[in-house]
Amino acid sequence: MKRLIQFLKLYLLFLAAFEAIRLYFIFYHYSLYSESPLMVFLQTAFKGFRLDLSASAYCLAPVFLVFFLEHIFRKKSNKWILRTLMLFEFSLIFAIGISDPELYAQWGNKFNNQVLVYISHPKEMALSAGSANWLKTFLFILFLLPTFYFLLRKLFEVLEKKIDYSWQHGSTVFVWMGVNFLFLRGGVGVATISQASAIYSPKQIYNATAINSFWNVLYYLFNDTRTLYGDDYKVLESAEAKKLFDLQIKSPQDAFELSNQATPNVLVVVLESFTAFASQYYSGANNCTPNLDQLSAQNLSFMKCYASGDRTEKGLLAINSGYPAQPVSSLIVFPDKVAKLPGLGKVLKHEGYHNTFVYGGDAEFASMKSYFLMQGFDKVIDKEDFDLASLNSKWGAHDAELYNKALSSINSTQAPFYTLVLSLSSHEPFDVPLESKDLKKDEWYDLKNSIRYADKSLGDFIANCKKQAWYKNTIIVVVADHGHNIGVQEVYGFDKEKFQIPMLVLGGALKDELKGRKIQNVVSQTIIPSLILQTMHLPYADFQWQTGVLDSNGFAQYHYNNGFGRVSNYSEFIYDNNGLSTDFKGLKTEAVKIKNQGRVFQQVLIDDFLKK
Repeated sequence: MKRLIQFLKLYLLFLAAFEAIRLYFIFYHYSLYSESPLMVFLQTAFKGFRLDLSASAYCLAPVFLVFFLEHIFRKKSNKWILRTLMLFEFSLIFAIGISDPELYAQWGNKFNNQVLVYISHPKEMALSAGSANWLKTFLFILFLLPTFYFLLRKLFEVLEKKIDYSWQHGSTVFVWMGVNFLFLRGGVGVATISQASAIYSPKQIYNATAINSFWNVLYYLFNDTRTLYGDDYKVLESAEAKKLFDLQIKSPQDAFELSNQATPNVLVVVLESFTAFASQYYSGANNCTPNLDQLSAQNLSFMKCYASGDRTEKGLLAINSGYPAQPVSSLIVFPDKVAKLPGLGKVLKHEGYHNTFVYGGDAEFASMKSYFLMQGFDKVIDKEDFDLASLNSKWGAHDAELYNKALSSINSTQAPFYTLVLSLSSHEPFDVPLESKDLKKDEWYDLKNSIRYADKSLGDFIANCKKQAWYKNTIIVVVADHGHNIGVQEVYGFDKEKFQIPMLVLGGALKDELKGRKIQNVVSQTIIPSLILQTMHLPYADFQWQTGVLDSNGFAQYHYNNGFGRVSNYSEFIYDNNGLSTDFKGLKTEAVKIKNQGRVFQQVLIDDFLKK
């Protein structure tokens, strides 16, 4: 019992240190908040508690190891071992705590990979620090120093208490090492804790306050994006590569307006894992999507659309931010980079739209919630907002329940609105409340059957949308987040068939002359923001990672774990960054050109990623 109380005191002392740092950050930037410092502190301390606890667990992990070794050898270690360790950790916490507020003041973000770049350039680092408010920093240090000194003295007292090395003591230490590991990783779920768990507000300053500074530094030290990309990704000097990239997308952007309405409502439905090869209409390979096929035939369909990546979170960035997926990494897990992304939500928010993201699962998974909050979304609806009876899937709520929630949300939202709905029933493990009788019972039946259920739910949803008063003023985009292997020949690995997805536009605001039209040119799902903004006569220069709808020489480039594929109307090229191996199909005259263009595109994308 004594050991247990000792452990709890250790956590409380570290938590107290982190809360002191949070208070320091709040008072350093008090003019940026709209509430009182006390209210901000209570909000951010609550939202950031899980990261605070995880950071405390990281600090205490070596302490528990020392305790375990003491029990094994039945001998108390020299007190200076733990004292030195605690002094080092507290000094690090203190140094990070006093520097983070000024980093935020200068750069608009806390410690990230940009700081690591400056560490190797001390001259530039000194110049950057030249405008710091040293008086304010000095005054706050005078406040923090005695606080940290008091906490450190208490910590020493707790650590140096005499303990009887009984079997109960050994059991407590062993069990608590396991508990500490759970605190460290953020729980027992599949996904470990990330900064996203502390992000809750569209205002970046509140999120920065909630994020534990010490945890944030550890994250960027062990996930330094500079180490992800070496010289193997570099083809040319950055300036020259950018010039050649600009030529790739410089083709005439002919006006392609979806609607005559100036401010139509926008509804984007993102279909989980809907490969084009599940559709009779888009590929002729399977007949899993009769509702999607009928809607596509009656409205505007894109017959050669390709996903930018192979994960949901990458698809969401491509669809809302028009930002391509990267090899090796995923930008969505870097909050500082996410904050600098353009986004359809950001633009429409500025135009007076009410933005909502609706998902039947856990929106914090893969940092989706934090992304949409930083993208100007007013509401993020996920499984926490569903009735318990509606959570009928292992992921959360199946698509029928999801669409009911989405319809209810839209009906209670003031126009104009932008709502993005993400389905999940066609995600593994494909446990849907439907069994299709006409689908072949082969090894792909579960996937095909889940898509059939998701397709039925989509059809019912669109039918219900058509009954609503807002439908006549609405543009609806239906697109998949990424493709999927579905057992069709060549739909495996990294071939273009794996990334081909359905995409269509419908809604009461869609021009009549576009209904029934098929776009046969190659496009990327990253085209969606510019397509919608072009329709509204709003600037879309921030979304220039792809060619236009009417460009017969257009292309789509997708990235997988460490390589890319590039598709044009005439050729396909796949490049593996690890082995530098290639695979080309199409016009031989395009072989060298498409390879060079693809590698330049990848370099410019990585350069842009690293700069954010």
